[in-house]
Amino acid sequence: MNNYILDKLRADSFHLLQLSSNEEKVQHTGLRGRLRELLIDNILTPWLPPYVLSGTGTIIEAENLKRESTQDDIILFDKTLAPPILGSNNSKEGIFLYNSVLARIEVKSTANRGFVKDFAATSLEISKLKFTGGPNSSANYFGAFNLFFAFKSDADLENNSPNYELKRLVEVMKELNIDPLSGIISMVCIVGKGFWKIGFKADGKTRTWQKLNPTEAVDQITWFVGCVSNSCFYAHMLRQGRGTDNSLESGIGMYLDHPFTDIDFNSL
Repeated sequence: MNNYILDKLRADSFHLLQLSSNEEKVQHTGLRGRLRELLIDNILTPWLPPYVLSGTGTIIEAENLKRESTQDDIILFDKTLAPPILGSNNSKEGIFLYNSVLARIEVKSTANRGFVKDFAATSLEISKLKFTGGPNSSANYFGAFNLFFAFKSDADLENNSPNYELKRLVEVMKELNIDPLSGIISMVCIVGKGFWKIGFKADGKTRTWQKLNPTEAVDQITWFVGCVSNSCFYAHMLRQGRGTDNSLESGIGMYLDHPFTDIDFNSL
């Protein structure tokens, strides 16, 4: 593990927490929420591939599948795959073609069961969107990553078990008939509570939920950034039809160790 990179990411994460705390002074809840979305956007941007940008708005696909939710907080899109349709040249808000969308991040000031269920429902909608390929295209691309980030949780008042946030995510996924191991939801980071992600067991084939071992808030943010960075590089190569084994392209998370523990969601 490169300690310089780790310390840099931890310092940025600490700064994010300070800025987020300062946003508590903003009385307008909608504005406070949007400012916190921008904080997450800012900490991710330096570690994304140079061809990946962020925006906010609506994701669409060629068949124009109707969506109940039409506003996504942070959309990470690959401009080499399809151009965004922005409201203006100076705006980051607009329409984003599904071919280019690598990930979407829902950001909340405080996580609660209702927000988690809404996020899961939106993630299910996104998973049903289809890519637009040429007439002879036969590739089976992995869909956009769906990620949830919250600065705190109402679980401080409800339950203090170490995997409570994952437990209620799995509960709402099952209520919506979503397989918790499907990958439709890839990461959940609740600052101060934990960071969980979909990964693989030691056999390299079997999916499992994994929890970050370090419990400090700055570490949860640090590894969230690292995993998002890695995911964007990985998704870009796959959608270009290139293998990942022979490339040196990598996210900043490749320079961190992997201090995660497998979690059996059936035992939560």
